[in-house]
Formats: sequence, C-alpha cells, structure tokens
Amino acid sequence: MRIGFKTSQAEVEWPTLLATWEYADAELTVFESAWVFDHFVSLASDEGGPCHEGWSVLAALASRTTRLKLGHLVISNTYRHPAVLAKMGATLDHIADGRFVLGLGAGWHEREHSMYGIPFPRIGERITMLESATRLVKALWESPAGVSLAAPPYALTDAVCEPPPRTPGGPPVWLGTQGTKRGLRIVAEHADGWNATGDFEAFLEKRDALLRHCDAVGRDPAEIETSVQIFGFEGPAKQLEDARRYADAGVDHVILIAAAKDGPEGLARLAREVAEPLLERVR
Repeated sequence: MRIGFKTSQAEVEWPTLLATWEYADAELTVFESAWVFDHFVSLASDEGGPCHEGWSVLAALASRTTRLKLGHLVISNTYRHPAVLAKMGATLDHIADGRFVLGLGAGWHEREHSMYGIPFPRIGERITMLESATRLVKALWESPAGVSLAAPPYALTDAVCEPPPRTPGGPPVWLGTQGTKRGLRIVAEHADGWNATGDFEAFLEKRDALLRHCDAVGRDPAEIETSVQIFGFEGPAKQLEDARRYADAGVDHVILIAAAKDGPEGLARLAREVAEPLLERVR
C-alpha cells in the first residue's frame, strides 16, 4: 500500500504551498504521492474564496520536486477539451520527469460552471463525455504521431501529440467516477486507476461493482490501482482510524487530506500522527 497527501491550492499563499511540497519531497518519505484539486474558487464558502489555478500550480510544483508522484484529484473534464488536456498532460509529464498521474472526472461543481459560463450538461451526458475524453487522451498518448478517432461528442482528425509524454504510452489515467452502472464500467474498460469517494460502506459496494465490471470485460482488477481520499475534519485519530479501514479492505493508495495553510509543520504532524502509524499497520 502507498500513502499520499493532498493539499488544495485554496486559501493559502503560494510560498506556503511551495514550502510544504518541497519539504515533503525532501524529508517526508512516508508520502509517495502529492495532489491538488481542480477548482477555480475555494470550496470553503458559498461565495468562493481565493484559489490558485490547478494546472499552473501543479506545473510549478513539479518543477520544484524530484521524487513525489503528483496529479490532480480530480480534473473536471468539462473545463478543457480532451485534446488540449492531452497536450497539457504530456507537457506536465516532461516537467515532472515521468511522475505525473492524470486524475480525471466528469465534473460536479455546478455553481462554479455557472460562475464562469461553462456548460454543465446532465450527469448522463457528462459521463458520456468522460468516456470519450478518456479514449481520446489515451489514444493521443499511445499514438502521438497521428490519431483519427470519432468518439462522440469529441473527435480527432489526424491529431498529433508531439512531443509525446515522457512516460512511454502516457501517464497513468485514474478516473474519479462513482456510478455503479456506467462510471465503473468505464474504469474497468479504460482506466489505470480508480479514485473512490463516499463513505466506507459505499466504497465496498462500488468496489464490488468494479470487480463485476472487470469480470464482464475480461480485465484483471489487479491492473487497476484503487485509491481513496481520507479527510481529517474530526482530527488525526479519526483520520487514522478511517485510513486503516480502507487499508484493511485492500485499497492500494491512501491519500490523506492536509490543510495547506498549516504549512510544512502541519504536514509533518500529519506524517507523524497518521501516515507513519498507518504504514506500520500494513507492513
């Protein structure tokens, strides 16, 4: 099992966020991965507080770290055309020297879409868009010299992705979709990883659904890395308790939510009080 941390880039000054990631990369080896989110405003209030843009932030953080796997949990597919996303991801994979993981979801924050005039289709259409986007991104990464692919609502015509990603065949693609009928079927068919959300009982139901989909499409479920984000709203003891439940259930990658504003000292406490005891449990 692997352990990562996630700091949103909201409600935090850039020097604090950078110092936190640099410290984790150099000193907190218990963490193997680091993540931000993909939002344009803070989620801490209905009004939408200050928030740095996620792709710009991650590119900068990738250039200042050397060890940590890194990505977004998860990108809203509605915010960028998948061909543009593929180009962005390929470039970021070079900046990160092959450490980038593409986390992708259908999009959910309706008010944020409304605020910026971004279309917000119904969930069924967004899931169709997510499947199409996943296919297009992977096709461009796997065949960067030229791809023609019709996967409505998107399509490619002799599209290139040069230079290709640093990672041969492209970075891993993790999908953050939760629907037991269509969403997890897409994971079984196309994804390298699945990022779960929801409570523990819901996770068990979704995991079983994913296993059924893998069986239906002839996919070895061991090829799909399962991850889950563990919030710390109720303090480190509860965060550790929750993380242990998922670890005992066989999750491959536990990602601990950290408060970015607490800086390196806060992340060091998270490592000491949650990540290190969790790793001792699963050794």
